[in-house]
Amino acid sequence: AEWKWDGIRAQLIRREGASYLWSRGEELITERFPEIIEMSNALADGTVIDGEILPWLNDAVMPFAQLQRRIGRKTLGKKILSEVPVIFLSYDVLEWDGEDIRTRAMSERRALLETIVTSVNNSTLLISPLVQGDDWDALAAQRETGRERNVEGLMIKRKSSPYRVGRQ
Repeated sequence: AEWKWDGIRAQLIRREGASYLWSRGEELITERFPEIIEMSNALADGTVIDGEILPWLNDAVMPFAQLQRRIGRKTLGKKILSEVPVIFLSYDVLEWDGEDIRTRAMSERRALLETIVTSVNNSTLLISPLVQGDDWDALAAQRETGRERNVEGLMIKRKSSPYRVGRQ
């Protein structure tokens, strides 16, 4: 299980020496998040990471309203960039070394993602923490703490599953 964060779901793509950031709504949003693009220069070509863009300050997620302040601007000045810094919180790796790996098991993709995030070693690229729970009751109890964590709920994933479009 992982937390369902309240940000902008996006895919970070690194190909042929260039980086692109696409929203779930299929909008190219590269220019809106220069710190993510700068960090992505450390990714290997042929890498695609699925994740969430979150407003992040002092090692904690900020309310989504802060991200909306940033999204609504035509130009991003130093003031708004410093007031509302963002991170790319990664959930999954979809392509590695130019190969589509979505059919591989979640556990294998997660291990690779952990290696990628560690190798980049940049505070703008983080990995979504796993939520521990031995049974449904334990996960339900964790879910009850969601509001204080600024999360929307939990995502439950089978370790052996391929990457597929999510559902509620």
